Amino acid sequence: MTGDDILEGLAVVMAHPDDEVLWAGSVLKAAEKVIVVYGEWPGADIISAGRRAAMAEFPLPTLDWVQIRETGVFDSASWPEVRETEYGLYPHRALAILDNFNPDQYRAQFETQREALRPRLAGIRNVIAHGPWGEYGHEEHVQLFRVVASLAAEMGFRLWVPAYFAPKSEALMRRNLKYCGRPTRPFPIDQDFAQGIAQLYKRTKCWTWFDSYVWPETERFLPWYANGAPAGEAARPEEIARIRLPAEFEANPRPWEGRKRRMKRLALSWWNGRKAG
Repeated sequence: MTGDDILEGLAVVMAHPDDEVLWAGSVLKAAEKVIVVYGEWPGADIISAGRRAAMAEFPLPTLDWVQIRETGVFDSASWPEVRETEYGLYPHRALAILDNFNPDQYRAQFETQREALRPRLAGIRNVIAHGPWGEYGHEEHVQLFRVVASLAAEMGFRLWVPAYFAPKSEALMRRNLKYCGRPTRPFPIDQDFAQGIAQLYKRTKCWTWFDSYVWPETERFLPWYANGAPAGEAARPEEIARIRLPAEFEANPRPWEGRKRRMKRLALSWWNGRKAG
């Protein structure tokens, strides 16, 4: 599969400002629409203001910024073995780390996002959205995937997901690969273009990824099959690119996590993994 038809009538739909260049930077220029969903981060005024400034200067006229408020559920699922739900992942109050943690809003926003995206995706043939494991493992990424997947079933566009994972999300990735087809050909990433957008986010103080991040030369995308990939065509774990993380983060992926929280997370992870089979 080359996947060149992915570029026909393409929309890129990503959760947060900077996700679009991190996980679909190779195809941004070719997309008819670049849709970014989240805007305000409650309690993080500098990031919220920076996003408004960055979106106003974004270098592509195809940008459509929805500006939904963030829900604060990051890292509240029981990684690595999480509980999947119709609306995304189950956010555990015992694992909340952000002051704006709002699981009720997270649940309700599944339908809010569906209503916001439905008219924006009318007439679109292909959509690249977050994957069902949220690339490196982000609850809002997973929810947006489920939103777009539900609209694909309703509207008939082709859904593709980025072929990236991290250690945190590996178990969820392996659980969901049976729904993903073989990856496209590698699409080259314009390094100057990607770095230019990253510098815009950094200058406006709303870059949320690692400052030292270096993009791979290419990236690939996986077709999503709601009922499972055709026999013999499912993606393989070795075809999913491991995200390049700084060595210090690899050694300590949760610097905010103390022993008590870690024990809670691992206990919940064990229980949810057991129920998932």
